[in-house]
Amino acid sequence: MSDPVRRQVRVRCSVDHAFETFTSRIDSWWPKSHRRFKGSRMNIEAKVGGRFYESTGSGQEAALGEVLRWDPPRAIAYTWHPGALDKPTKVEVTFADDGTHTVVEVVHAEGESALGDVWPERVRLFEKGWSTVLPAFLTASEETSK
Repeated sequence: MSDPVRRQVRVRCSVDHAFETFTSRIDSWWPKSHRRFKGSRMNIEAKVGGRFYESTGSGQEAALGEVLRWDPPRAIAYTWHPGALDKPTKVEVTFADDGTHTVVEVVHAEGESALGDVWPERVRLFEKGWSTVLPAFLTASEETSK
Protein backbone atom coordinates (compact mmCIF):
# COMPACT_ATOMS: atom_id res chain seq x y z
CA MET A 1 0.00 0.00 0.00
CA SER A 2 1.11 3.54 -0.73
CA ASP A 3 1.53 6.29 1.83
CA PRO A 4 -1.73 7.80 3.08
CA VAL A 5 -2.72 11.45 3.05
CA ARG A 6 -2.09 12.89 6.53
CA ARG A 7 -3.52 16.20 7.69
CA GLN A 8 -3.70 17.73 11.15
CA VAL A 9 -5.36 20.79 12.66
CA ARG A 10 -5.23 22.18 16.17
CA VAL A 11 -8.66 23.42 17.22
CA ARG A 12 -9.40 25.74 20.14
CA CYS A 13 -12.12 23.62 21.78
CA SER A 14 -12.58 20.47 23.83
CA VAL A 15 -12.21 16.97 22.40
CA ASP A 16 -15.92 16.36 22.99
CA HIS A 17 -16.87 19.50 21.09
CA ALA A 18 -14.51 18.73 18.19
CA PHE A 19 -15.85 15.18 17.83
CA GLU A 20 -19.46 16.35 18.06
CA THR A 21 -18.85 19.06 15.45
CA PHE A 22 -17.13 16.66 13.06
CA THR A 23 -19.81 13.99 13.33
CA SER A 24 -23.23 15.22 14.48
CA ARG A 25 -22.90 18.73 13.06
CA ILE A 26 -21.13 17.82 9.82
CA ASP A 27 -23.90 19.35 7.73
CA SER A 28 -23.29 22.78 9.26
CA TRP A 29 -19.68 23.00 8.14
CA TRP A 30 -19.00 20.58 5.26
CA PRO A 31 -18.28 22.90 2.30
CA LYS A 32 -21.11 23.36 -0.16
CA SER A 33 -18.51 23.12 -2.94
CA HIS A 34 -17.76 19.54 -1.85
CA ARG A 35 -21.29 18.19 -2.18
CA ARG A 36 -22.93 16.38 -5.05
CA PHE A 37 -26.36 18.01 -4.73
CA LYS A 38 -27.30 21.65 -4.28
CA GLY A 39 -29.07 22.23 -0.97
CA SER A 40 -28.16 18.77 0.33
CA ARG A 41 -27.62 17.59 3.89
CA MET A 42 -24.54 15.64 5.09
CA ASN A 43 -25.28 12.77 7.47
CA ILE A 44 -23.24 10.32 9.55
CA GLU A 45 -25.12 7.61 11.41
CA ALA A 46 -23.55 7.33 14.88
CA LYS A 47 -22.65 3.64 14.98
CA VAL A 48 -20.36 1.05 13.45
CA GLY A 49 -22.02 0.08 10.19
CA GLY A 50 -23.77 3.44 10.03
CA ARG A 51 -24.02 5.27 6.74
CA PHE A 52 -22.13 8.41 5.77
CA TYR A 53 -24.30 9.94 3.07
CA GLU A 54 -25.60 13.08 1.43
CA SER A 55 -29.35 13.59 1.02
CA THR A 56 -31.79 16.10 -0.40
CA GLY A 57 -35.31 17.06 0.58
CA SER A 58 -36.55 15.50 -2.66
CA GLY A 59 -35.19 12.08 -1.67
CA GLN A 60 -31.96 11.96 -3.65
CA GLU A 61 -29.10 10.27 -1.80
CA ALA A 62 -25.42 9.69 -2.44
CA ALA A 63 -23.59 7.04 -0.42
CA LEU A 64 -20.26 8.45 0.70
CA GLY A 65 -19.12 5.68 3.02
CA GLU A 66 -19.77 3.43 5.98
CA VAL A 67 -18.69 3.95 9.60
CA LEU A 68 -16.01 1.39 10.50
CA ARG A 69 -15.11 2.72 13.95
CA TRP A 70 -17.22 4.79 16.31
CA ASP A 71 -15.27 5.70 19.45
CA PRO A 72 -16.56 9.03 20.81
CA PRO A 73 -14.86 11.36 21.46
CA ARG A 74 -11.55 9.82 20.41
CA ALA A 75 -12.02 8.56 16.87
CA ILE A 76 -14.17 7.83 13.88
CA ALA A 77 -13.15 5.80 10.84
CA TYR A 78 -15.17 5.31 7.68
CA THR A 79 -14.90 4.12 4.14
CA TRP A 80 -14.94 6.80 1.45
CA HIS A 81 -16.36 6.09 -2.00
CA PRO A 82 -15.90 9.44 -3.82
CA GLY A 83 -12.64 9.49 -5.76
CA ALA A 84 -12.23 5.69 -5.57
CA LEU A 85 -12.80 3.43 -8.53
CA ASP A 86 -14.50 0.18 -7.50
CA LYS A 87 -13.84 -0.19 -3.77
CA PRO A 88 -13.62 2.58 -1.15
CA THR A 89 -10.66 4.28 0.43
CA LYS A 90 -10.48 4.61 4.23
CA VAL A 91 -10.50 7.72 6.41
CA GLU A 92 -9.60 7.72 10.10
CA VAL A 93 -10.05 10.87 12.18
CA THR A 94 -8.64 11.03 15.70
CA PHE A 95 -9.19 13.67 18.38
CA ALA A 96 -6.53 14.22 21.07
CA ASP A 97 -6.65 16.59 24.04
CA ASP A 98 -3.96 19.28 23.95
CA GLY A 99 -4.86 21.51 26.90
CA THR A 100 -7.22 24.22 25.69
CA HIS A 101 -7.07 22.74 22.19
CA THR A 102 -7.79 19.48 20.41
CA VAL A 103 -5.45 18.01 17.83
CA VAL A 104 -7.50 16.49 15.02
CA GLU A 105 -5.62 14.17 12.69
CA VAL A 106 -6.99 12.80 9.43
CA VAL A 107 -5.37 9.79 7.80
CA HIS A 108 -6.84 9.02 4.38
CA ALA A 109 -5.52 5.69 3.12
CA GLU A 110 -5.92 3.51 0.08
CA GLY A 111 -8.03 1.07 2.12
CA GLU A 112 -9.77 -1.64 0.09
CA SER A 113 -9.67 0.45 -3.07
CA ALA A 114 -6.57 -1.32 -4.41
CA LEU A 115 -5.85 1.78 -6.47
CA GLY A 116 -2.19 0.77 -6.75
CA ASP A 117 -0.50 2.91 -9.39
CA VAL A 118 -3.52 5.23 -9.51
CA TRP A 119 -3.23 6.05 -5.76
CA PRO A 120 -0.65 8.88 -6.19
CA GLU A 121 -3.01 10.58 -8.66
CA ARG A 122 -5.91 10.24 -6.20
CA VAL A 123 -3.69 11.51 -3.35
CA ARG A 124 -3.48 14.87 -5.12
CA LEU A 125 -7.27 15.04 -5.30
CA PHE A 126 -7.71 14.00 -1.66
CA GLU A 127 -5.06 16.50 -0.49
CA LYS A 128 -6.88 19.26 -2.35
CA GLY A 129 -10.20 18.17 -0.81
CA TRP A 130 -8.86 18.05 2.76
CA SER A 131 -7.27 21.48 2.21
CA THR A 132 -10.81 22.85 1.92
CA VAL A 133 -12.69 20.54 4.29
CA LEU A 134 -10.42 20.81 7.35
CA PRO A 135 -10.29 24.63 7.47
CA ALA A 136 -14.10 24.66 7.30
CA PHE A 137 -14.22 22.20 10.21
CA LEU A 138 -11.69 24.28 12.19
CA THR A 139 -13.72 27.46 11.74
CA ALA A 140 -17.01 25.79 12.68
CA SER A 141 -15.51 24.11 15.75
CA GLU A 142 -14.02 27.29 17.10
CA GLU A 143 -17.03 29.48 16.33
CA THR A 144 -19.50 27.14 18.03
CA SER A 145 -17.33 26.56 21.12
CA LYS A 146 -17.55 30.18 22.28
